[in-house]
Amino acid sequence: MTTARVLVDLGSRKYPILIGSDTMGGLGASLRENGLTQRDAFVITNPAVGAHYFDTVRQSLEDSGFRRVVRHDIPATEQGKNWEEFTKACAGMLESFPDAGAIPLVVLLGGGVVGDLGGFAAAVFRRGVPFVQIPTTLLAAVDSSVGGKVAVNFGGVKNIMGAFSQPRLVFCDLGVLRTLDAREVRSGTAEIIKYGAVCSESLFRQLEDGALERVLALEPGTLTDVVAQCCRLKADVVEKDELDKLGIRNVLNFGHTIGHGLELSAEYALTHGEAIAIGMVAATRMAVKLGMVGPEFENRLFSLIRRAGLPMSFSGTPGLYDAVIRAMQSDKKFRDGRNLFVLPTAIGAWAPRENVDWGLVGDCVRGVIS
Repeated sequence: MTTARVLVDLGSRKYPILIGSDTMGGLGASLRENGLTQRDAFVITNPAVGAHYFDTVRQSLEDSGFRRVVRHDIPATEQGKNWEEFTKACAGMLESFPDAGAIPLVVLLGGGVVGDLGGFAAAVFRRGVPFVQIPTTLLAAVDSSVGGKVAVNFGGVKNIMGAFSQPRLVFCDLGVLRTLDAREVRSGTAEIIKYGAVCSESLFRQLEDGALERVLALEPGTLTDVVAQCCRLKADVVEKDELDKLGIRNVLNFGHTIGHGLELSAEYALTHGEAIAIGMVAATRMAVKLGMVGPEFENRLFSLIRRAGLPMSFSGTPGLYDAVIRAMQSDKKFRDGRNLFVLPTAIGAWAPRENVDWGLVGDCVRGVIS
């Protein structure tokens, strides 16, 4: 069985990412082996994931000495990543563990919505309790479960309320991806393509040479290798800029500025990965028009996006363009009316570009909305 271990080295907050297949039954033992000694667990999940895996998780935790394992469900969709569900999760923890001295281990069993909302709840409950991420989507495995950004959507702005709080461990059982539908697997490849496009020429070439199709087929060896590479790439960035203060972490936002605006404005008719794929298309066209990258990059990236079965545009309702522009103007990277885009300069390389002419931005947004 192919397994991998990636260490996110943040000094006293360092933690491992354990990657394998069909390992869920060993969760409890892995927690103990990595120094987690809690006796109570609060598992945040959603109904679909919980139906598949909660019993296995509960049994593994109990076999490893956990006395109480409490389940709390939240909605599976991005619309459910809101303040109301966040407060329900906090209330559930307080109700389950009212004793001021009780410090449960929060177990986040799900995709990015569970990881983001549940991680934020863990970060603020009693000023922070330990949590572990168990990503159950490809997208969460390669991206959102790693790095410590936890948040909820609020006031029509994505991820605007949140914190930096690192997990104690990421337990990535890739066997669970077999229960995903094909659209969700394709969605996850958008983030993988992103890492290759602006972080790693070797990963990009590997995807071009057939690894992309093997990932889509969930071939265990390739899947473990590619997920580990993406986690290592993200860990390298997070280690240099944990709190997103130096601009280094911006690389992870390639395609996200326009993509997040589209995802929110289309009222989540697109998955996150689909919106990011379209955002990468728009950002690449912007980079080409600015002379930052040549047409070869555009051709190669767009070819991978098509091979992944991801969209390159979206047919929206009247008013979508204006809604996307308004949503983008709330982007956390923008300051004092000056926009900031992450744009490619070559395969595996990028540069920030500030204060791009809004006329050009508008043209690039219109180009992906039909």
